[in-house]
Amino acid sequence: MDNIILGFLMIQASTIYQLRQFIKDSLSTVSSDSTGSIQAGIKKLLKKELITVQEQVENGVNKKTYFITEAGKKHFKECISIPMLYKEKNMELSKFFFQGFANKSEHETFISRYIEELEKELDHLEAINTSINQRNNFSAEYINKLKEAGGAAEFMTESGLKSIAYFQHATLDLGIEKIKFEIEWFRKFQSKLKSER
Repeated sequence: MDNIILGFLMIQASTIYQLRQFIKDSLSTVSSDSTGSIQAGIKKLLKKELITVQEQVENGVNKKTYFITEAGKKHFKECISIPMLYKEKNMELSKFFFQGFANKSEHETFISRYIEELEKELDHLEAINTSINQRNNFSAEYINKLKEAGGAAEFMTESGLKSIAYFQHATLDLGIEKIKFEIEWFRKFQSKLKSER
């Protein structure tokens, strides 16, 4: 969660609500968007002085906006330079692993419902993909707005944004392809299950 928070703060200063929305909209297949997880991450990052907070009263409400520090930028860049490890842990998959203990009559419904769940997630990701009108097309006005948003302004150039967007879009593409694969796999498994019963 720490790196996800830092990554979004590299783009712009944000409230916890905004961070939650960013995670929900962009990384729902990667991370929980629970307020508790975000608050725990914020607390840890503040303690390490990787981020700072600015408080202001807006319409009678105390609003906290979080900013990444220079130390936070350095830490974030070091973390993302370390190669990824394969960590596809899905605790829900344990239900499939132990499905042999369930009644045989329930297996088909169990698989069908999971396929429906995957199709909903695929629709969600494809809607995000459709909403990205033109990939890598950044106007000067948009770039200036981002530079003023409290993130790592030094990355808010046309080439910097193209590089950032390239990998963010590729992550979305990967998520879509993985879900398509899983839907196809479970459909084949469901057919195999029917034919062997």
